[in-house]
Amino acid sequence: MSNVAVERALILLRYIVDNEDGLSIREASRNLGYSPATVQKLIAALKSQGYVVQDELTERYHLGPEAVQLGLSALSRLEVLRVARPQMESLSEASGETVFLAIPRADHVIYVDKIVSFQPIRMDAPIGAMRPYNCTSVGKVLLADMSNERIRDLAEGGVFERRTERSKIEEFITGAACIGAPIYNHLGQAVACITVSGPADRINKNVGHFVSQVKECAQIISGLLGYRNPSSRVRERILEAAIES
Repeated sequence: MSNVAVERALILLRYIVDNEDGLSIREASRNLGYSPATVQKLIAALKSQGYVVQDELTERYHLGPEAVQLGLSALSRLEVLRVARPQMESLSEASGETVFLAIPRADHVIYVDKIVSFQPIRMDAPIGAMRPYNCTSVGKVLLADMSNERIRDLAEGGVFERRTERSKIEEFITGAACIGAPIYNHLGQAVACITVSGPADRINKNVGHFVSQVKECAQIISGLLGYRNPSSRVRERILEAAIES
């Protein structure tokens, strides 16, 4: 699609959102000033991708499952940020270490928020920094919730990396360690990961204590997002890994 076509397709989606009865080709053409052929072509493209569906009785178009999922995904991520922030502050104060919030994004994990430790020797990374799934705590926690097919696709896509000679700990950068736990939404989906990150010697000396703190924080955030069934799935996906300083 050209830039003009993309813009018009988005305008059509907005038109559907703003009209409870959906979209008809003739009405949209008349109200938006596009030719019927243009509207039909754009709607066909959106329909083929699942962004609109047609009511067989009225022949009007409504938002499809892909558009709904896209909106819910964006809303969920915004909700995670809002809900997690106070809990992250409490966790950082209690642990004395840096706390990160990360979400899955395509073939990597991305940091979307952080509380940096007050200690002079500490871990830090910029918000927006991307991390591999296979050799970071945030990545492994989210990887553990994926289907075998999704993991196979990532592996075959060449996104798994080897950053250091170590395994289990200090995988991303030597001398740094991280403990993470998954955050679940109301559907039981792992939508984010929260971690405590610090120098490996400090983390490893009191790893059990950090694990308990991170688990509790993740459970609180999950509960605030509407998660209510912790017994139905394995929730012991607490992993140690390394992050970039």
